[in-house]
Amino acid sequence: MKTRGSRKSTEPMASPFSPKESPTAGVLDNRSLFMNGISSNKKRTSDPSTMSPSRKTLTSVSDLKDLLSSRLDDLRRNLIDRSHTEILKDVEASDSRLHKRLKIQIKASQQVMDETEKEYKKINERISETQEAIKVSYAEFMSEAQIAASRVCKTSITELSKSFEREIDGLRKRFGTSAT
Repeated sequence: MKTRGSRKSTEPMASPFSPKESPTAGVLDNRSLFMNGISSNKKRTSDPSTMSPSRKTLTSVSDLKDLLSSRLDDLRRNLIDRSHTEILKDVEASDSRLHKRLKIQIKASQQVMDETEKEYKKINERISETQEAIKVSYAEFMSEAQIAASRVCKTSITELSKSFEREIDGLRKRFGTSAT
């Protein structure tokens, strides 16, 4: 039968705390696992100087604190490395997504520019056609106006002058004046 004060006992002592509430619950479990690993190592090597520093026997609370401190530092380093790796993966994934979006946006912008260029060319052609039609229409209008003016000048002016002469002759006869 083993006593409570015996150091050789690997059983945890009875605690008033439940296993979840106990401040040393995880420590004792880890310690017993660690001690079991050390005891198996002791079978292999009996010289303590050849054992690695992480395989030292835990004989005091300070040894346990040192062990836990070194393990905690290792865990922190591993956690930081993992978090850096995860952050880099997230950044790379985000960069990849942004690159894809940028490609899509550039492609869409290029399509809009091409469509706009086509529309510009169509509108420019329409404006050119309209200008040509206006020039042709103006030239026709001017030639018709010149023809009409020439006709008016040739026929109307002579007819008007004859008409005016008749009227003047009629007035002279009426008032009895002579043409001098």
